Amino acid sequence: MEHNDLELKHIATVDDKRYFISTIKMQVRHSWLNQHNDVFVYETMIFKKDGDQVIYHEPIFNRRYSTYDEAIDGHENAVNTIGRIVREGILC
Repeated sequence: MEHNDLELKHIATVDDKRYFISTIKMQVRHSWLNQHNDVFVYETMIFKKDGDQVIYHEPIFNRRYSTYDEAIDGHENAVNTIGRIVREGILC
């Protein structure tokens, strides 16, 4: 399976608070599982922002996908539903 590079970023505002939405391609390394040397997944995460700083150590949302197309759809869904994600507390 081919894994395309991906790096999507978006800043959203909900109730006067700002959030950073990021979707990336990442390599998963499980060195103790040699049969999985080149495993890639895509991941969407949402973080709070404090001024110009992104609070990376406290993600409020996390989803992983196995395909590029799922990741594109997942990022778009996160952007379009950020208000619901924040208000309903849909967590990692």
